[in-house]
Amino acid sequence: MFGNVAVGFDRLVLRSMHLRMPASFQQIDHNTPALDEVLAQTAVDEGRTPLDSIYAPGSRPVWLRSGDESLLTHVRVKLSPDPTAPLLIFHHGFSEIPYYNAWQRIFQRPTPSPLTTVCVQAPFHNHWREPFREAFRSVRRVYQTFAGSLRLIELVQRQFESAGAAYSVLSGVSWGGVTSMLYAGTFGGIRAVAPMLSSPNLAQVLWDAGQLVGAEMPISKAELEALLDFTPRCAFDPARVFPLLGETDVFFQLEKHRGHYASEPVVVPRAHVLSLYGVRPLREHILRVMAWAEENPL
Repeated sequence: MFGNVAVGFDRLVLRSMHLRMPASFQQIDHNTPALDEVLAQTAVDEGRTPLDSIYAPGSRPVWLRSGDESLLTHVRVKLSPDPTAPLLIFHHGFSEIPYYNAWQRIFQRPTPSPLTTVCVQAPFHNHWREPFREAFRSVRRVYQTFAGSLRLIELVQRQFESAGAAYSVLSGVSWGGVTSMLYAGTFGGIRAVAPMLSSPNLAQVLWDAGQLVGAEMPISKAELEALLDFTPRCAFDPARVFPLLGETDVFFQLEKHRGHYASEPVVVPRAHVLSLYGVRPLREHILRVMAWAEENPL
């Protein structure tokens, strides 16, 4: 019974998300710059963000520059008393407000061993209207959102490892799982990555959402995948990738997304949205990955 409710809620939310996407996103610009170009134009604004300011418990603002724009993001830190404790960097899902909702639930109780964990906030997530109004204004805007998160993760990893963190592991849910895989494939340097309720193929999610509401995309599926299926650029040592998928997830449907991983995903009997509130399987998965990472240095 609860499973049917969870699946129905997934469908309702996915339908709502599709209908809230700006009309401008449907006007696909074939001259959209590549993600690498947008990433190269994106950096931490060191004039407004002292780099060592993020190394403290609580929430800290981080300003980014993306081309001519200033973007406000945040990090939220749970600092271990042991400065050499490993670092777990976590990324939230799309339109998850507050951005630390699932992270806070996952790490509400102490972990079995010392762990510093940092939740990073994607650009355009400071207000509940922002994710759709801004992040999905265009494909370029989607790239800006990912690029901002990648630069933020890069900053966190660099600062905490410089301060003594033994190593870093990445995890994220939904959109955050895509981001964590993008970081692993682009930068490397992490012991493990645990994308949850996610895969690198964002194009498939958008295509399925369109079909759910009976709307046609303005371009073919192949063209959409060329823009938003990030599988080719998420290549990372399969032994260090630990995906988790939901058996009844309507967003990242199991049979359509498991093949985007070289390793077999852990499958939990869950849908998508309500898993961000009943987080026990997510917490257990992350702790298993952290235990593995402890025994498997780069």
